[in-house]
Amino acid sequence: MSSPHTVVSILEAKKGKENALAAALGAVVEPSQAEEACIEYRLHRSIENTAQFILYENWASKEKHQEQFTKPYITALAEKIGGLLSKPYQTFFASEIGQ
Repeated sequence: MSSPHTVVSILEAKKGKENALAAALGAVVEPSQAEEACIEYRLHRSIENTAQFILYENWASKEKHQEQFTKPYITALAEKIGGLLSKPYQTFFASEIGQ
């Protein structure tokens, strides 16, 4: 079996939009976790910078992760976050290194 497709995204809210971004991101956690191909989907908030949010995801495959972008809850998020972000978000893709 291959290792999960890991995705880490870092998003930063505009000043005054922190709670709105937290709510928008929080709304996709449960439906993402319910996806059959989702192994793990967690939302974190930075301790040092409370405007910064980190999504940590593990998917069965890169292809299954890409399918998520067709889901209504993700397309709705994409429509909302543009006005909430202070800068473009960063996304990193990785696979775990065996121990």
